[in-house]
Amino acid sequence: MHFLKMIAAAFAALMLSGGAQGAVLLSSSGSPENAVTDYSAAGLVSFNLDLKNFTGTTLNFVLEEEDLLGPLHLSAMVLNLRGLPFPHFSFSLQGIGFAGAGSVTPAFGVLGSVTHDSGKAAIRFVQAEPAEFHFGNPLGLQGQADWVLDTTGLRAGDSFAIVAEVPEPSTVALLLPMLCMGSLAVARRRKKD
Repeated sequence: MHFLKMIAAAFAALMLSGGAQGAVLLSSSGSPENAVTDYSAAGLVSFNLDLKNFTGTTLNFVLEEEDLLGPLHLSAMVLNLRGLPFPHFSFSLQGIGFAGAGSVTPAFGVLGSVTHDSGKAAIRFVQAEPAEFHFGNPLGLQGQADWVLDTTGLRAGDSFAIVAEVPEPSTVALLLPMLCMGSLAVARRRKKD
């Protein structure tokens, strides 16, 4: 009998010591060209987003009990596989909010500004990002910090979504370079004559 109790205790300890699963990525939607790799763990929502198409990608998560034991961190690596640099990027939240801001680190572009409220973080690059950027600290580097999500009032089993997108440039922003090029061409033509 004592032997059976020891086996039962060892089995229970083994079950409890197993890797705790954090927020679970249920699905992602958007362009099938954009790949999502989930690295989430207990208390951490973490993923890579490979952008081949600049349309929005929605990631749907469900909270686990372990996510509610302390702060819920968010980090992501956004990889630009399209080849066209983007000057803006945003993360919008549905069903959860931001509790604290973290780092945004571009690989080659130059960070201009990061604005956020409880439901959205908007990133602007002074020099457009051609390759990748880190939102939070997905690589665990010194000097970078994760963003923190607000789980107040949420329970295990509740779901939330993160929408990642490259905002469409305004019509004026698209036309402005063309107008400048046209003005330069007219000025050169006048100078020749």
